[in-house]
Amino acid sequence: MKHIKNIAAVMALLMLTGCGSVKTDKTENTDAAAKSVSAENDTGDGEYIYCVGSVSKIYSTAAVMQLADKGMVELDTPITEYIPNFKMADERYKDITVRMLMDHTSGLMGSTTVNSNLYDDNDTYNHDHLLEDLASQRLKAEPGKYAAYCNDGFGLLELIVENVTDMTYTDYVRENISDKLCVTDTGTPLNMYRDEKLVPSFSASGLPLDTSYCMTIGAGGIYATASDTARFGAAFFTGDETLISDNAKNTMATRHNDNEYSDDNGLGWDYAEMLRYKQCGVKVVGKGGDTSMDHAFLMTAPDENISVAVLSNGGGSTQNELVAQALMDTVLQEKGITVTEPELPECTIVNEIPDEYKAYEGWYIMNIMGGSDTLCRVTFPDNKYLHIEKISSRKTEYTDYVLTADSDFAELACEVEESGFDKRLAAGGSSRLSFEKNTDGTFMRVSGGMTYPGLGSFDIKTYAGQMIDENNVGEDVLNSFKALDGKKFLLVGDKYSSGNYEDKSIGQFFVINELKGYAFLSGKKMDKLLKITDSRHLVSPKNIPSSSSRDLLDITFETDKNGRQTMKTSFGMEYIFADDIPEFDASVKNVELTGSAAWYSISDSIANTPVTVTRPENSAVIVFNKFDEPIYTSHVKDAGNIIPMPKGGRVLFLGEQGSKFGIAV
Repeated sequence: MKHIKNIAAVMALLMLTGCGSVKTDKTENTDAAAKSVSAENDTGDGEYIYCVGSVSKIYSTAAVMQLADKGMVELDTPITEYIPNFKMADERYKDITVRMLMDHTSGLMGSTTVNSNLYDDNDTYNHDHLLEDLASQRLKAEPGKYAAYCNDGFGLLELIVENVTDMTYTDYVRENISDKLCVTDTGTPLNMYRDEKLVPSFSASGLPLDTSYCMTIGAGGIYATASDTARFGAAFFTGDETLISDNAKNTMATRHNDNEYSDDNGLGWDYAEMLRYKQCGVKVVGKGGDTSMDHAFLMTAPDENISVAVLSNGGGSTQNELVAQALMDTVLQEKGITVTEPELPECTIVNEIPDEYKAYEGWYIMNIMGGSDTLCRVTFPDNKYLHIEKISSRKTEYTDYVLTADSDFAELACEVEESGFDKRLAAGGSSRLSFEKNTDGTFMRVSGGMTYPGLGSFDIKTYAGQMIDENNVGEDVLNSFKALDGKKFLLVGDKYSSGNYEDKSIGQFFVINELKGYAFLSGKKMDKLLKITDSRHLVSPKNIPSSSSRDLLDITFETDKNGRQTMKTSFGMEYIFADDIPEFDASVKNVELTGSAAWYSISDSIANTPVTVTRPENSAVIVFNKFDEPIYTSHVKDAGNIIPMPKGGRVLFLGEQGSKFGIAV
């Protein structure tokens, strides 16, 4: 946003998305707030409280930095000094330091998500079992090798705070952050459970839902108003040592390395330097956060004394970031600092690709910042252009690129095969591909801008692909997995209140035909590419030196006590085969749980016939249609006990072992 007259539009957007707050502070007292914009809740008694998601990582980082300021924690000391019972299957865990948890370079696989988001429940299972879950995991990289976003690292920081101080993390945050900032609407699910100010949650279709609590507290479970969050951001202003020393703040705001294609993070912050502001001489740090319901972005200019927080229920942290960016631009404009959009690079096409680029031909696993995995085949037809075949579990696409005078590749709007090489037209935008070969492998890099019409744009520069080879696994092993091709898996291991049953409950397995020895595990429009190792195990082959390698997944197939084949992930989630579940028809008069979950496929004989279910306490029912979409959940407030029976769908009963559900047709 370039002009003050546009400010009203931003205010309206903030009110629609939830609430936002801007704080500027030129005084030393903790209450100073020259500018503030926020939406009030329906009761008129103040702002809503949101889960700030991964902005919580700045809180846990600040907590540990407070302990470092006091000499109680040393950042470069192995974490086993502070968590003696921390162990992993990979002996390199002994080399993980406190700093590595903060800058995402620990090498930990990613996010242990069992019972991580709970409806109307603040059970601490995830916290209490984190060390147990990590004990069976490997590391994806040598500790300190590269940064890749990692939630579990901040769960370990939470434990460090508790072990060093002999306090619960919730009590520590209240006494050493909230109280020091004089804010009253900041806490965790343990002391804000069912708080009347919590923002209401709604399904995609607008139905009111029970509040979902993020129970990975150190990584994502801080709850606050926008004003409280902005006040927390103001604690990072230069010279304000309310929470931590300037030296500690500078350490947090220092980029973890100087490789421009590595992640931009410092300690806790996603952005230790935001390029948009760096080019106009302003230091700005930022952190985003997303949960299943709430989203957040915190942006602070420490030398300009500006803190911006945008929180929402719905949308996403990317949209919140762009709103925060517009507000930051406006306040900087008032200070006489104009922020300009970066210009698109010139695109001068090179007609002949040198032979040296043939070394980059081959297969790649591609991923951008932790999104869905894609298998890509890279070729350079007749040395004229770059051709990429992009294979997912759902489809195969083809994209062509031309070499530019800057030695990178610009995307074409149309395939050469369709349009002809003489009619090359660059696609809109500024995204470019390039390659790098070093001692660790051959990598694909992406750089350029991402634009959201009406909101703005931001720059991206990251490692996004890694060359992989054919996996010459034995034919007998390969055939055992081909027998699973196309089969679906259903989550069974989480608690009845877990939001994972709606978000991550159904997956499908696909053997990749184009490259031997690999498979896709697909779920909710997200693919994980896996390498087959033997008849029971698959592992992630990904080792891209960026957050494109976040949340890696290994899989083991086992047989449970009931004789069913199960699939277990390295993050502790357990699935059964959809083929093994019974049918739900008129003969089912009650359901008694032998575990926490009972799945049924809906018989055609009862399809489209409403069924009445009598539920016990501490239970839930979810119904999925034939497209694996949840169409009924008892987590909707006042959902009623009459459930639909869609043809080709499934019904899921959740509760405690021994729970009994009554059924009436």
